[in-house]
Amino acid sequence: MNSTTDILQTFDSVQLSQIDAVKLLNRVDTKFLVKATRLPELLECLRDDYLVLEINQVRMSNYKTVYFDTPDFFYYYQHQTGRLERLKIRLRTYLETNQSFIEIKVKNNHSKTTKKRIAIAGIEGMKDKKVQKLIKSKSDRFDEIIPVIEVYYSRITLVNKEFTERLTIDTGLNYKSDSASADFSGLCIMELKQDKSSKSALRELLREKRVFQTSLSKYCLGIASLYPEVKKNNIKEKMRFVNKLCCDNELPKTDWLTTDISSN
Repeated sequence: MNSTTDILQTFDSVQLSQIDAVKLLNRVDTKFLVKATRLPELLECLRDDYLVLEINQVRMSNYKTVYFDTPDFFYYYQHQTGRLERLKIRLRTYLETNQSFIEIKVKNNHSKTTKKRIAIAGIEGMKDKKVQKLIKSKSDRFDEIIPVIEVYYSRITLVNKEFTERLTIDTGLNYKSDSASADFSGLCIMELKQDKSSKSALRELLREKRVFQTSLSKYCLGIASLYPEVKKNNIKEKMRFVNKLCCDNELPKTDWLTTDISSN
């Protein structure tokens, strides 16, 4: 079987401006978790229905994300308890271009998610007055936040030829903190954003392959993996499933049927 990189070169490409022009007003977001070794097989099946995003001749982009939290992991526990409203603060860097953005994601008590971001010059840009003003406007614990984990991964972005859905595929997931690291490179996270009324070649393919909808917060997985002192009752089952995907050759069919524990 050809490698993921080789298969991506056989896709027709699409530019970022074309994807940005597509507005999915009645959008549904769905996540799927699969073993990374299955990705080439799945991409082969999707080639005729999807275009791949290409930026500066790159079709698989590398990311570094730094997540911020308080010393008592206030925002982690917001997610673990399903609290609304809840917050994520992260610094995302596109490693090919070294562009960095501070991003603030808020899910309100109506389950609506909003995201604001500002371009900054790396971690030092956190001292910028505009950045501090933005974070203070969303967080009443601004003075306590510290960087808690670094997340590294590669992302592929596909869009279907009707421009009614977008698919991000994250692979090579690795975490680092000051004192620990965790390797989940055997995991592939697929997130589908589609118009409610549209049919999806991906959904049909994954149903055929017996891969069912689930969810995962990369942030919560990282915190639970690197910090043994945090409570993880609500994510234990998800961690067991992820470890099986990363390590086992096969999964019992019942293990594909997981429940939503946290959302990205």
